[in-house]
Amino acid sequence: MNTHKVRSLVLLVIVYIALLAMVFMTNPRKLPIIILIVPFILVFAAVFLSVNLAVRRFFPRVVRPRRLFIAGCSAGLPTLLLILSSINQLTWRDAFLLIVLAVFLLFYSSRLEFLKK
Repeated sequence: MNTHKVRSLVLLVIVYIALLAMVFMTNPRKLPIIILIVPFILVFAAVFLSVNLAVRRFFPRVVRPRRLFIAGCSAGLPTLLLILSSINQLTWRDAFLLIVLAVFLLFYSSRLEFLKK
């Protein structure tokens, strides 16, 4: 296993540990407003790194820009759904619209020509 993969795994484990610590060891009612953003950033980072690692592992021929785009779309969907849910603005129409948008973006990315690096 090369050092890049090991670093990615270590970073992924650190993000998941930080996310779990943030969720289970804090009370959102007692936190300053700026700290309430951290769990959403950690959720995005955890899903992004997980999808990026999975695509790299199971689809090794996918070029890096496409892999990052797929991971970004895949991480953005649950993060946006969580944000809307946390401010009581999530409706079935919004969820459906976001899912359709994510599927469209992923389909669109399969048609894009990315440069190989």
